[in-house]
Parts: sequence; structure tokens; C-alpha cells
Amino acid sequence: MPELEGEQHNLILTQFYDSLIPTYGFIGSSQYAVVGTGSTPPDAAQTGLVAETARTNSVPSGESNGIGYVSPGVYDIRRVLEFTEAQVGNKNLTEWGFSPLSTAGANLMTRELFRDGLGNPIVITPDSDQRLRLIYRYRITLSPTTPQAVSVNVNGIGTRTGVFGLTANRYGYNSSGGGFTYAGITFPFWTGTPYGRVYGGDMFAAECLAKGGDLSSGWTQGRLEAAYDDAAVSTNYGTNSDFLHNGTKGLTYLAASGRSRSANILLSSNEWNGTIKSVVLSAGRDSYNAVPTVYLVFDAGQEITKDNLHKLFIGNWVLTWGP
Repeated sequence: MPELEGEQHNLILTQFYDSLIPTYGFIGSSQYAVVGTGSTPPDAAQTGLVAETARTNSVPSGESNGIGYVSPGVYDIRRVLEFTEAQVGNKNLTEWGFSPLSTAGANLMTRELFRDGLGNPIVITPDSDQRLRLIYRYRITLSPTTPQAVSVNVNGIGTRTGVFGLTANRYGYNSSGGGFTYAGITFPFWTGTPYGRVYGGDMFAAECLAKGGDLSSGWTQGRLEAAYDDAAVSTNYGTNSDFLHNGTKGLTYLAASGRSRSANILLSSNEWNGTIKSVVLSAGRDSYNAVPTVYLVFDAGQEITKDNLHKLFIGNWVLTWGP
């Protein structure tokens, strides 16, 4: 069989939204490519291939998985995975998909048939000495990326007003951003910014909230945490020079409810005492610095003051997803 390539659209399955995202996240749900020999037309209610033959998470030499920035809040997740000759050689392949797991079964985020340029189903039969490479890209859009006016009820004090939104800020050790690997993708995936900051913080925060946990266990570079400041942090979507030096607080993630998940914090009497003008979620930090990735900034005169006689519950941050 000659070496050929083709491009086509795909169908995202319902279970991606209902069960895979709250377990594996937006990024983690596409770690394995899957192929098979079934010919049933794709339907969003399906959960697996009709006749699966192989799956892989092998990245070919010279390639890498990654996340590309498109515009504020818009990211393309890209997978480049390859099947060996032993997996696909001389097999009549008709269907493909992507999954978070190495285990065969009903755990796909997407399923499609191989198609020609006119959209007609085709059969692909690699020779015994040929491999098959799947390059898959899907888009995640996050909002709001501009400040949105909000009202916040502070129990015992009353309603406060301010603005809420997302930024691209993510903390890194230096201009190259330190780094770690999550779901086969190296973080940071978008660098070249000042003050040790790297872009992609809003995608980082969304992944943590979706799956209900850190991206890198035991490593602050891969953790989403709450922090505060007694001044108004910048609401600029791009990176800025704001560092928050006040104590950070780990999030309590609640169980996913439908297509959403909530998180909150409970501050003890000896935490965050003083004036609170900004409350943020920071995507990564070192032992001292946090950055405003998800922000709530109170309007002038609307800030609150906490003392050592009171605890403070802040919540909930809620992430909601869907097509």
C-alpha cells in the first residue's frame, strides 16, 4: 500500500461530556488512539468501536503531543500517535477513535470511520511492513476571558460587587517555565513570557477543575490553588507582572454533578487575615509566588476584612462544560 494521508472530521461521543471529562479531564481523555474493523455509522450515543483491533499511545520519533494557543481562551489539543506494523499490518481497518485508557472497551471520547475526500467510508489495509499514524486535534474554548461584573454575597456582611474572569497566567520557575508531563503532554506548552510566567493558565485551571485534582501530584508547578491580595490584581488576559505573596490554600473539589464540578476553600481563623481585595486561583507556583489565573477583584470600597476571630468559607468556583 502506498504511503497516503487524509484529513476528516470526527464525532465527539456523549460519554466524553458525561463521564470522561469529570474523570480524566479535557486533555487526559485522548491519550490513546484506537482502530478497528467495524462499519456501523458513528452515533454520539456509542461508547466504543464496533470491532476494536488495537490501541496505542506511542509517539513517533520527531513528533510530540501538545496544546496550541489559538486566541484568548481557545486551545487546540493535538495528538500524534502511531501503530506498529504488528498492530495494523494486513488488517482491513475501517474505524478509529481516541480514549483515555490502554484497556480495550467502551471508553472512547470520539469514534469515526475512515473516509475519503468526499466523506465516503473506506477500508485502509496497511502492508505487513507499514505503520499507521493518527494525528488528531480537537478544540477547547474557555470563558470569560474579559472581566465580567458580578455580585458576591458575604455572609454577615452583605453583597459586594466586583469583576470575575480568566487570564493566561501560569507560574514557572523561570522564563522557560520549569515543567512537568501530564497525560503525555509537556507543561508548560506555551512559553516566552517575562517574570517567570508562561501562558496557558486558563487551560491548566480548567483541566484541574474538570478532573477534580492536580496535574502533577506533590509538585506545586502542577497544582491549582487559591490565593489573595490586598490590592486589585491585573485583569489583563495576557501575562502581567502581578505576583501574589500571601499564603496559598489548596482547593476542596466536590464530586462532579452532571456536566459541572465545584470547588471551594475553608480558611481557619489564622489564615488570610487582613484586607482582601482580590481572590484568585493560581495555576502553579513556587514556594513564594502565585499568579492570578482565575480572578475575583472587588470594586473600589467593596473589599472585605478578615480577622483572627473568624473562619471564612469561599465558594463555589464552578466549571460547567458541554457542546
